[in-house]
Order: sequence, then C-alpha cells, then structure tokens
Amino acid sequence: MSDPRVVAALKPYIITAWSGHRGDADLPGIVRELWARKFQHGRGEKAIRQSNVDIAMLDPSGQMIHSFDAIGDASYGRPADLVNRTLGQIRRATSRLPSDLPRASATRPALLRLPDAAAGQSGLRVFVKFDDHLMPAYRRPVVEFVPLARRDWLSLSWPKRRRDVDASLLTKWLSQVYPPGVMERVDKVTKQPFAITRVTGTLSLSPHTPYAGERYAVASGKVRLEDSSDDNFSFEGTLDLVLTYTRNDPEVQTVKGVFRGLYPRPDRRRGTTRRIPLDAVFESRPR
Repeated sequence: MSDPRVVAALKPYIITAWSGHRGDADLPGIVRELWARKFQHGRGEKAIRQSNVDIAMLDPSGQMIHSFDAIGDASYGRPADLVNRTLGQIRRATSRLPSDLPRASATRPALLRLPDAAAGQSGLRVFVKFDDHLMPAYRRPVVEFVPLARRDWLSLSWPKRRRDVDASLLTKWLSQVYPPGVMERVDKVTKQPFAITRVTGTLSLSPHTPYAGERYAVASGKVRLEDSSDDNFSFEGTLDLVLTYTRNDPEVQTVKGVFRGLYPRPDRRRGTTRRIPLDAVFESRPR
C-alpha cells in the first residue's frame, strides 16, 4: 500500500482501516459483509492463498463495489507481484464507479511530503525501519514528527565536561522507536498496538572541539525500551547523537542521531525467536 504507484492510484479515494477479528461484537457491517464474501465457499481454497488482510472499495453511497484479498495468489516473497496485483484490482474497482467520478491513475506517483514542524513549531523527525526479510511491508521506513518544547532539551544542554544523561528524559521522542504494524504486539481487547512507555539507560554526553562558530557534543549509550503490555516485553539498542550549540548559549540548536537495536519477534512456526534489526534516524526540525 505504501508503494508510490499504489498511493497515486488511491489518491481519488478516501482511505480508512479497521483492525480486529471476525468474531468481534463491534464488527462494522461493511467489514462483516466483506468477510462473509471471502469465506462464502469455505476457508482455505487451494486455488487462492488466503491472508488476514482484505481491501474493499466502496462507491459514494457506501456500497461495496469490489473487494479482494490483499495477498491472494501473489507471492509473499515478491513485492512487485503484490504491487501489480493491487494496481490491477484498484483499476477493476474504478471501472465500476459512475463515469462522472475522478478516475484512479497509477501513471504519476503522488508527491511525497514527510511529516514536519508546523509554523512556530520545533521538534524531531523520526525515521524507523524494521528490517524483517520475511515481511517486505515492514521494511518501508515509517516517519513521524514529534513536537518538542525548550524544556524537553534541558537534559542535553551544553556539557562543560563529560556527564551522564538519564535516557528516560528522552522518552517523549524515543517512544516512536518501535516497528508499527507488528501484529503480535496488539492489545487483544482494544485492538490498539502497545506503545513504548518506558525508556531506561544512560548516555554519556561529551563536549567536542568547536568548528565554524558552533560547539558540538556527542551523546552515546545503551537504551532499553519497554511497552505498555503486561508481559515484560522490551528490546534494546545503541543510541548515538550529535548536537550543536552556539558559542554563548547552552541550549541545543540541532540534533542528528541514530538508534540501532534488535527487536525480538516470535516465530510461531518454529517455536523460536528471531532478533530483527530495528533502526531509527533522528533529525531536528525545522533546523
């Protein structure tokens, strides 16, 4: 769905999503209809590879005009097949819409605009990549912008000499370092993904030689991130930051940095746990 060609083809549509299970009491009617269609001939037909993700296209009155399994008979290991199949299904749905509605087109990719600071805002933009070779969709970076106030930077003020910084003071933006969409980390009642709520660890913050009118400092250390579940889940990695300051002001001016960690993901088929690279990049905005 995040492929630029698919984004362009979906531009005329309003997109919404629902996550849950077929037996949920709050299952919306249109979702119930979609699942009923999918399994009207029984589950596990040999000719079609079933997945747990479905896409439905509605007309302006809310009536379903076309639906399809997001994976279907396309190969899990070939993203190009999934993209081409999805584009074909979108064109098929578009052909069933009234002729006076905007046509979907996959020929011109939509202009990509990253989340950023609004007028008068400042903060950090966070890029997260979950390098799971078994799930190509997870490997596409997710980008978030986190607004920050001056007080959020106080712990990283200019260090006259090396000092330790409690990583928990950076929770406001380190909480974005998790792999969105990983299905086993979802609350079974609310259907919402667990959020990172606790960060522990210590960073070493050291001053470096001034250059071109600015002062520099480097912060590095191991951090552990824990989520809001009750099963003591956590993962850890190394955080490295480069910070700039003016010659006369201890306040942080810019931040750039990376997080490199390993995320434990259960492999239910083999009864083991895979440790998957989880990387994040940080840049201060608007500077």
